[in-house]
Amino acid sequence: MSLDELPSTSHETTLSEPWLFETLIDELDGEGLGIHYIYAVLDRLAERHQLDDVVLVLRHESFGTQVFRNGARAVSPSVFARVPSGSGLVTQPDVVPAHECDAVRTACQLVLMLHLASFNAGHDPLTSVENRRSFDGALQVAATRSARYGWAFTLVLIDLNDFKLINDRRGHVVGDFVLRQFGFALRRSVRSGDTAARLGGDEFAVILANAGGLEAAGFVERLRSQLKESEEPIEFSVGVATSPRDSVDPEELIRVADRRLYERKGRGES
Repeated sequence: MSLDELPSTSHETTLSEPWLFETLIDELDGEGLGIHYIYAVLDRLAERHQLDDVVLVLRHESFGTQVFRNGARAVSPSVFARVPSGSGLVTQPDVVPAHECDAVRTACQLVLMLHLASFNAGHDPLTSVENRRSFDGALQVAATRSARYGWAFTLVLIDLNDFKLINDRRGHVVGDFVLRQFGFALRRSVRSGDTAARLGGDEFAVILANAGGLEAAGFVERLRSQLKESEEPIEFSVGVATSPRDSVDPEELIRVADRRLYERKGRGES
């Protein structure tokens, strides 16, 4: 549709809202709750109105200020300056009806808030790795597939060494900082498809997909390498169990890995 063919103000609600509603629903069905949805909607908006540029700024106390541009392009300060204070959508050329801009902004903000809520429900707020509930679900899925298809995976349990002493001697602020540093290193050490989680306190776990003992050793080395860059020295111990070799039962895998972890600690090994 060319700009000359855009509906007049008196009929724009009747003609454009069906397109807008269908677009928002279609993209939600295809992209789900996440950043991809926002970019998909902006691209569809640009295509419909033959726009050169679309910039969306969303502001909310739950996620601060987030800026998006069609085509997932970078947003320079000059582009950002075109957006008025508060949340808003700016297009070039400025031909999109105001109610379409408002609907896109509202839908994208809602999707971003729901995405954040979904993320927070499944992740540990301090370290940003998955929480115990998400881990239990992921372990059950991995164990079921291993039992059914023979797919191997390795469970790695991790315990930070002397963490209680850090809390007792240096306070919980330092202890929380150590946990955040460890969570950051953990996220950088896993591969796509792996699951990293905080089980509670100073206990963490990783599910290494399609992995045996050699892959687990490689993961541990990557983690130690990442921790060398931490501001606080962090030492840890691990226990490993592999499915289906050790078991295909999630609880048994945890018991095996936990026993091996404390056997290593008892021998002074990490």
